[in-house]
This record gives sequence, structure tokens and C-alpha cells, in this order.
Amino acid sequence: MIIKILALADILTIISLLGVSLLPQKLVLAMAIYLMLKGLVFILIGSLFPNFIDMLCGFYIIFAAFGITHWIPTVIVILFIGQKAFFSLV
Repeated sequence: MIIKILALADILTIISLLGVSLLPQKLVLAMAIYLMLKGLVFILIGSLFPNFIDMLCGFYIIFAAFGITHWIPTVIVILFIGQKAFFSLV
């Protein structure tokens, strides 16, 4: 059950990245902090590589919240988080 909740939160993170210019900056920053904290917790539990990328995605979302973005890393972040959310829901 917790995995499905985390997957839904990842989907909300994707939505916040897609709507970074429309949504309040605090909401986008909260989703980035969620992603970084989730990555940190799972790194401490054991799995390093995918959760380290989660943390990098969180940092990218923070940069995007302040207007430092490009379409190529945005697509990469969306695809990475999206595939993790999809496989968590399946």
C-alpha cells in the first residue's frame, strides 16, 4: 500500500514539474524536497543508484522552480520518475 502512495506522490511530482511556471513555487519546492527525502531514506535503507538519481531529480526540480531549466533534462526527469511510478503501480 505504501508503494502505491509513493507512486501517486511521484505522479504529483511529475505534474508539478510540468506546471512549474503555473503552480506556486512553494508547491513545486515541496515536491522537490519530497523527492529528495524519499531518495535519502531509501539510500539509507539500502538501494543506492536509483534513489541517488531521485535526489538529483529533486535538485533539478528546485532549479526548475527558479527558472533554470531546459527541455532535455526535463524530459529525462519526467521519464525516469514516470517509469518508477508506473512500475510501482503495476
